[in-house]
Amino acid sequence: MNGFSLHTTDPTALRYLMTETIFGIEEPGADGPDQEAAVPTATPNTSLQFAYHGGNKRNLLFLTHETQYEWMSAAALDAFTKTLAALKLSTDDIALLNVGKLSEIPEKSHLLAFFNPKVVVALGASLPWDESDGLTVFKTYSFDEMLVDAEKKRLFWTTLKTLLG
Repeated sequence: MNGFSLHTTDPTALRYLMTETIFGIEEPGADGPDQEAAVPTATPNTSLQFAYHGGNKRNLLFLTHETQYEWMSAAALDAFTKTLAALKLSTDDIALLNVGKLSEIPEKSHLLAFFNPKVVVALGASLPWDESDGLTVFKTYSFDEMLVDAEKKRLFWTTLKTLLG
């Protein structure tokens, strides 16, 4: 190469410069030799996706059940962030999933496969399963409940320090 390089993010220019097919998408109903293979089958969904807050770097899963907030109320999210900081953690270390925004509580196997958690903390979210297979599950009150009851907050803090400390 002669040392010349071209850098652009302009979509019109890219359309003319990139002429190869990068991703091929087969249209449904397209005539082809494997037309029977296009019939949907009942296979498990291996590409589960969950919208969550945080980076999940330490595999600590926190579950909330908030129907009116994306994650928690502003006051609760602020208290949650401060609690993490007191434990020398940040939102990059955890995953916060609001099951109240989902149509149903995910199966345990789906959460384990996606998040690979060491600890699950249910903040007011009811879970139909308990500890098993070396997974620690801590069921407690929502942060909004803890903000108005010092005893609930104290019990939460004491248990969380033991679990994550």
